[in-house]
This record gives sequence, structure tokens and C-alpha cells, in this order.
Amino acid sequence: MKHILGLALILVAQTASAQEADWRYKATVYGWLAGLSGSVETRFGTVEPDVSASDALESLDMAFMGAIAAQNGRWGLAADLLYADVSATQQTPFALFGDATVNQTLTALSGYVLYRLSRDPAFVLDAGVGFRSFNLDIDVGLSAGIAKAASESISRSWTDPVIAARLNVPINETWFVEGFADYGSGGSGNETWQISGSVGYQISEDWSAKVGYRTMNVGRKVDARDVSLDLSGALIALSYSF
Repeated sequence: MKHILGLALILVAQTASAQEADWRYKATVYGWLAGLSGSVETRFGTVEPDVSASDALESLDMAFMGAIAAQNGRWGLAADLLYADVSATQQTPFALFGDATVNQTLTALSGYVLYRLSRDPAFVLDAGVGFRSFNLDIDVGLSAGIAKAASESISRSWTDPVIAARLNVPINETWFVEGFADYGSGGSGNETWQISGSVGYQISEDWSAKVGYRTMNVGRKVDARDVSLDLSGALIALSYSF
């Protein structure tokens, strides 16, 4: 929450002085049809949820995704918020139970301070540092088989520092290519990373749209259980610059 408040205060302060400093802003809403794969260690054994990208909408119970960025000269700020509630049911690997249902609620807030390394407007390359804060709740339900039905809940919040790079290459006056990658680690084998690439179209001076592909990986011990999650799939986004 401190990270959210701090980033919000920075953006508000910069907005207030936008007339004095040449700050530009971009607000983005996007849809990410991400499939889910990974492994969740429970007291019964390891469950491996698997939702293909084609089944992502059916398995998605609720989601919100948005981003905001600010740029002044060679310095930039960026924030990305992802909330996803995904559930999947599969045959359990445990002989004593029937099906295994995994419900995952993930909130990931990423914030960055970026510095523009390139001077050529036809090749924009930024690099910087930041953080990603997670709130993860996982509910595993095992239907009755030989044994009675059972369940387990895993919950954890944490923040990892990250390093990041951002790329934008115009193809012509209306088309462009974008890329983004970051990596973070909390130590002891805990890590997170993401990478995305997209092709965009400049609809007007203020509006743009893009389509692409994004992958985010999370690996961590949660309540002494090993959790590894991979979210991958196509995305579509609409941005407004001001």
C-alpha cells in the first residue's frame, strides 16, 4: 500500500506542475487472455493447474487490467495493475480423491522509474528499476473419492524489487512495435519476471491501440508451500495520451 500511495503522490504532483514541466501521460486499459499453468504444493501433494489460452475466458471469474505512464525528457514513470480471479478443475493426481479445483486470485501492482538511454526518436530504449507487489490467494478443493472431500487455502502478500527495460520502434507514421521486460527476485529462489511484445497503431494524435503477447511468471514459497505460476496469452490494449 505504501508503494501505491507513493506512486500516486508522484503522479499527482507531476500532473499539478504539467504546465511548468513538459510531462506527457498515457493511460491504458487492456485485456489479457492469459492461460494458466504451474504447480501448487499442498499437504496432499502437488497440484498442477492447467488452463489453456483458448479456455481463459471460460475460467476467468473476474479481472481488471490497466496501466499509466508519464514521461518528461529522458525520465519516465510507469505503473501497471493486474487483478485476475481464475479457476480450473482437473482430475486430481491423488488416488484418494476425485477432481481437484484450484481457484487463484492474483493482484499484481508494478511500478517503475525509467531512464531513456537512446537519443534517436526512431529507436526508444528505456531502462530502470522498480517493484512488483503481489497479493495471492489460492484455494485448492479436492472432491470425494476413496477419502472424504478436503481443501486447503494458501495466502500471501509480498513485494519484490525489479529491473526493467522498455522498447518502442516506429515502423512508419502510424505503426509501431513495442517491447517490455522485467526481472525481480526476493532471494532464496523466489523470483518473478515478465516479457511482452506488441504491434501498435496510432489512431490519432491522442489515441492508439495495440495487440501482442505477454508472459508473467511467479515462483515463491507461500505458507511454506512451493508455488509456481505462469500466465501467458494474447493481449489487446487501448491507450489515451494527454
